[in-house]
Amino acid sequence: MNGIDYNSTTLLSPYRTMEIVLESIKEIVSYELGVILSLEEGNILKVRHGQGPLYSSKIKDYTVSLYDRPQFTEILESGEVKLFDTEECQRPDNRDTYDDIISMPHNHTCLVAPLSIEGKAIGLLTLDHRQCKAFTQNIIHIIKVLSKIVALALAQSVVVNALHTERDALVCERNALLENLSYTLSNMVGNSQAWINVLEKIRLVASTHAPVMILGETGTGKEQVARSIHTLSPRSHRPFVALNCSSLTGNLVESELFGHERGAFTGAISRRRGRFELAHNGTLFLDEIADLPMVTQPKLLRSLQDGTFERLGGESSIQSDVRIVCATNADLEKAAQEGSFRKDLFYRLNVFPIHLPPLRDRGDDVILLANHFLSKLAPKFHKKNFVLSHGAQMFLKDYSWPGNVRELQNTMERAAILSQGTIEIEHLEKYTIPQSPSKSPDTPYPLETLDTAISQHIKKALQICKGKIYGAEGAASLLAIKPTTLQSKMNKLGIRKI
Repeated sequence: MNGIDYNSTTLLSPYRTMEIVLESIKEIVSYELGVILSLEEGNILKVRHGQGPLYSSKIKDYTVSLYDRPQFTEILESGEVKLFDTEECQRPDNRDTYDDIISMPHNHTCLVAPLSIEGKAIGLLTLDHRQCKAFTQNIIHIIKVLSKIVALALAQSVVVNALHTERDALVCERNALLENLSYTLSNMVGNSQAWINVLEKIRLVASTHAPVMILGETGTGKEQVARSIHTLSPRSHRPFVALNCSSLTGNLVESELFGHERGAFTGAISRRRGRFELAHNGTLFLDEIADLPMVTQPKLLRSLQDGTFERLGGESSIQSDVRIVCATNADLEKAAQEGSFRKDLFYRLNVFPIHLPPLRDRGDDVILLANHFLSKLAPKFHKKNFVLSHGAQMFLKDYSWPGNVRELQNTMERAAILSQGTIEIEHLEKYTIPQSPSKSPDTPYPLETLDTAISQHIKKALQICKGKIYGAEGAASLLAIKPTTLQSKMNKLGIRKI
């Protein structure tokens, strides 16, 4: 004994459902053309399925407007089956359902039944026969009962078609996302487990609207991660706006974030839109968030909570839908505990933290990254390719890379300039920051303050670069930090440019 195959898609397909229904009707009512039409938006009737000797490819996907067939509107509103016999067909305002694609005899018979679910009209069933008076009153009563079954079949067909359409759209969206994902992450080179964990977190959070905090040392690629999150997010077609909080102070950072009105302060000669306004419906990346002035933090918190802000010197509130991605190389949680950063703002930003590992903890990723940078540099230097010698590879693995990926990228560019195609160890050693010899933990020596150590390090870099800050040979490049960040630290530590 055969049971029902619940896994069969053939019996449950919209086409097969309509086919079975019309075949069942034909066993009771002899018709030459049976058609099921669905009521679409805009008062349009669309052919869903048809059968019979008169059915042809011309009828498939045929549509007709209710404005052109007022008699159908009456049938749908009344909910009653209508028989169009010879007398009805001779009315001047009557038009055959398919008169522009099928030639029917003048005295043919047409029966039209409304299809509805719980009182809501969803379509029509039409039965046509070339013979006059082919359908009797008894058939009309039968069709009135059968139309309820036809309506259920049509409803199933419409729903399944909608699901198939939605599925196809989701498949297309998924494929586009996978292509976008592959392309976006192609520049985020690395096979180490630490880096794979980062990529997985990017995939997880990108599709949401949650705030993201990117943590890591200078040069680990925080802005690149932020851009990848934006590119893979639903906001990818909207702006990605970045702001380095360490390069601005006081009113200037507030103006950059929220904009200002004309006359808001000295030099404000015209109205200016801020980053919040420019990033509407997009992503706002706040780099070096730990350096955001304390006086600006409450206003940022309110903007995140309420989605509104006021321009500096303005009175009216402006709405802005912005996703915040921030980054810092500082211990922001410790700063919040010590009171140098607002706790409530920290918790608001730290919804989904992503910790970027330093390059020294990524194993052989340093070789993959070096080759990646060299492959991009080769066309610029009109080279087929650059090759890392064994000694150079050993040096790259042994070096601690305090400037992380940014330092590696700059080192590869300088090595490419110096080499003739093969990168040797001598192309690398001279241009990396000297590493201090390790001391035994038991060796007593006075520790300098952190600011003093940083100040001396910056001065040494400026001396090596002859006071130059910007460019490939500048101190910022040597220290693997942004020039604006270096200038900010110089101002803070009172270092004068050489």
